[in-house]
Amino acid sequence: MIDADYILSSLTKTFPNDLSESKIESDMRLTSYVEKDAIFNVCKHMLDNLECNHLSCECGVDYPDRNELEVVYHIASYEHPVVITLKVKLPRDDPEIESIVSIYWNANWYERETYELYGIMYKNHPDLKPLLLIDEML
Repeated sequence: MIDADYILSSLTKTFPNDLSESKIESDMRLTSYVEKDAIFNVCKHMLDNLECNHLSCECGVDYPDRNELEVVYHIASYEHPVVITLKVKLPRDDPEIESIVSIYWNANWYERETYELYGIMYKNHPDLKPLLLIDEML
C-alpha cells in the first residue's frame, strides 16, 4: 500500500541530497523541502513511480523577513489518499525555477499566476505571460 512513509522512503532513496526538513504528519500527509534544481525530477518521479497524478495547487509565498520566496506544491493521487506538500526556497534576487507544466498540465495556470503576483520565473514554461493583470499594471 502506498502511504506517506512509502513515498518519503522512495523520494529519499532516489534523491538523497535534495530533500530536507521532511515530516510525515499522518499516513496521508507528507511535507518536505526540495532543492530548486531537483523539483522537476522529483515531480516526474512522483508521477511515474508513486501514482501522484494530481497537482492540486501550486502557489508562491513571500517571506520579507527572510528575504526569500517559496514555491509550494500540493500533489495528490486519484489512486491513494496521500497528499504531498513540497516547498522550494528561492532567493528574492533570483527567483527562478523549472516549470513542471510538462509533468502536470494544470501547472500552466498556477505558474502564470505565481509569476504575475510574485515575479517567480518558470524556466521552460510554454507561455509565461500575465494571467490576470494588463501590461500597464505590471
